[in-house]
Amino acid sequence: MMEQRLQQRLRFLLVAPAILITLVAAIALTTAHRPGEMPREAIFDLFARLEPRPTPDRVNTAIIDIDQESLERIGPWPWPRTAIADLVTTAKEAGATSVVVTIPMEGPDPLSPQILARYWENANDGGSAYRAMSQLPTNNAALSAAATAIPTALGVGRPMTAPQKWARAEMTGLPWIRFLPVTEEGASNPDILALPRAPLLQDIDPGFIETSLVAVATLPLDQDQRVRRAPLLWSLNDQPAPTAGLAGLLANDPSLAVRPTQRSLSVGGPPLAAFSYGDGPLLPLSRQGGIPLWLPQTLDIPAVPAWRALEGGETWTRPLNNRVVFIGNSTGPQSSLMTSRGELSKAALHAQFSEQIRLGLIPHRPAWAGPLEAGLALLLGVFCVFAAIYFRPLLAGTVSIGLSLGALVTTFLLFQEAQLLIDPAPMMMASLGGQLAILGSVVGNMLFRDDAIRGAFHGALPASTMIKLQAGAGGNFLRGVRRQITVLSCRLRLPPKIVQDFEGRPDDFIRFVASANDALRRTILSHGGTVDFGEDGRLLAYWNVPEPSDKPIEKACACALKMIDDMNTLSENVQSSAFAGADTDEDFADSSIEIGLASALSFAGPVGRGSRNRYAVLGEAVKLACALRARAPQYGPAIITDDIVFDALRHHYAFLDLDIIRTAEDHPVRTVYGLVGNPFLKASKAFRQLADTQRELVQSWKDGELAATTLQLQRLRGIPGVPDAYIDLYEERLNRARGNEELAKSTAELLTL
Repeated sequence: MMEQRLQQRLRFLLVAPAILITLVAAIALTTAHRPGEMPREAIFDLFARLEPRPTPDRVNTAIIDIDQESLERIGPWPWPRTAIADLVTTAKEAGATSVVVTIPMEGPDPLSPQILARYWENANDGGSAYRAMSQLPTNNAALSAAATAIPTALGVGRPMTAPQKWARAEMTGLPWIRFLPVTEEGASNPDILALPRAPLLQDIDPGFIETSLVAVATLPLDQDQRVRRAPLLWSLNDQPAPTAGLAGLLANDPSLAVRPTQRSLSVGGPPLAAFSYGDGPLLPLSRQGGIPLWLPQTLDIPAVPAWRALEGGETWTRPLNNRVVFIGNSTGPQSSLMTSRGELSKAALHAQFSEQIRLGLIPHRPAWAGPLEAGLALLLGVFCVFAAIYFRPLLAGTVSIGLSLGALVTTFLLFQEAQLLIDPAPMMMASLGGQLAILGSVVGNMLFRDDAIRGAFHGALPASTMIKLQAGAGGNFLRGVRRQITVLSCRLRLPPKIVQDFEGRPDDFIRFVASANDALRRTILSHGGTVDFGEDGRLLAYWNVPEPSDKPIEKACACALKMIDDMNTLSENVQSSAFAGADTDEDFADSSIEIGLASALSFAGPVGRGSRNRYAVLGEAVKLACALRARAPQYGPAIITDDIVFDALRHHYAFLDLDIIRTAEDHPVRTVYGLVGNPFLKASKAFRQLADTQRELVQSWKDGELAATTLQLQRLRGIPGVPDAYIDLYEERLNRARGNEELAKSTAELLTL
């Protein structure tokens, strides 16, 4: 019997790690060649930072940068393409080997005379000025003419907003590309390739195709909005087009060789498997036909500001000599992109890709990487699980950590020596996760049992949340969150004589307070709030947690008004009992309740363990609500709210302007309001008179107008029902401010939270 129980326990312990290890291996296998997967890309970023790309003695690229100073000196962006043509001509005169314009050039130039003529005042009448502008040479023609004087690649393509899609590209009649045999037997090569579709939004000027090489300047982004790779070739209008980094080399030396794969995609052709440029070696490509970005230790590339290139003369353009020049802008949207090494301009990124291709330094993720990673994850995971069962805990943990670090170091050495990208994350997750799953199976049931969780929050969470909590494990509701939370802080205030009478009966006093708080707790729950307890017997209530709720501020205000009604009913019952001769102190009728309401972004979640758990909110909303509640005796109304509550319900409830405060020296001035009733109260003439007077009083005090504040305070004295404490508060402030200019300018009271 004992042996059977041990076997059952062992099977129970193996369930969680078996599921985890199998899941890790399956994910590693199915996402092996999916770009942008985390944490794989983050690990490869780490490898690239630890082992940067070797830097040659002399870089082959340079940049003409249209920076902010160039825009200030020459003119705001966009520039006409005649200005781009001038930059191309400047690069040619400086001795550049080729030029790449990384700014999208498709479609007509919006600043071309023909386009501007459409907006001419007499365009519809066909006036002489319109005809003259229409007959001027186009800006595209000027750029095409400049491109004929030097090998030039003109960029096209807009930022990608969708995942990469495949398209066909016909390979006939292209002088800058040739095929390598697919197999050693020299099998025939296809006439169609499957390439990533270029995100082209407009047609390309035929003059550009005749006078220059059209290149795609788009750089795909991963899910975390970082550039980590670029396709070698794109499909552009059913023709292959090089990426801008490759185009800078091809414009001067069209010697690209490619090898397709032996598999064909649904578009009718195979993707690329490898390429070589010039006399360089055959370099593998990713399954998407891309080149991983591998940045050097020093990211500096010779750069000349555009205005210096146009106006500075030979001294400034000397860095362009005998280099591939990339023209791009470094200001404005999409001009700079994020990489694993920080933000770089698009022109600098294309220049780095060009250097990689020229040097033949392309990291590669082999086709067998996925099966290898999945197999090793299974092997190491199973080994670590049995180590956790049969070894001492310290030894088992040491084995797991050692195998994880060994996987990380080994894959880094493979990258360092052979530029192979092997992901150690599946092996590390299986090694560590298997043992953690066993640990979680053992202790999780003790610390987070469902019955303990439900018991801890019974009577504190709304009924709808408790039903869901009892139906499931409750994990989804017991996680920390940060969102806009409405907080109610309330306190029952008893007359001093009653408290003094209870000094000899502390047990009765505690039972009375507990009974009153329980009634208020039920009111909070009936309005969808979550209940918590604060210091000195206070009640705290939260809305919009644990689950998001509709109209949390409105529910909180309705709850606060219902609490006032509850206290009024209690006072009336006590007074009736006293008049009837019952053994009840009629001073109970003077009991009151103070309430503070505030709403702000705050943290919320369980702040205990097991049966000792409680749900609490941490942040400014709680502090502000408590501080406002404490000022209720000074202001008069029982419910004091912040400006966020007021703005949300100003048209639904009756509010009074009370005061202006700051929650910190450097924080803006905020207005404090008193919630005094439902919308029907707003319609009464007496309330409108009181509300208008107090609003003008607070506004005058906020503006530092002491005379106007004094006048409104005198008017307020004549209105029945205004608390003396509120009048005395402003009277004291006015007395301090008279004759003190600095104090008069700083009228907002600093409310310590």
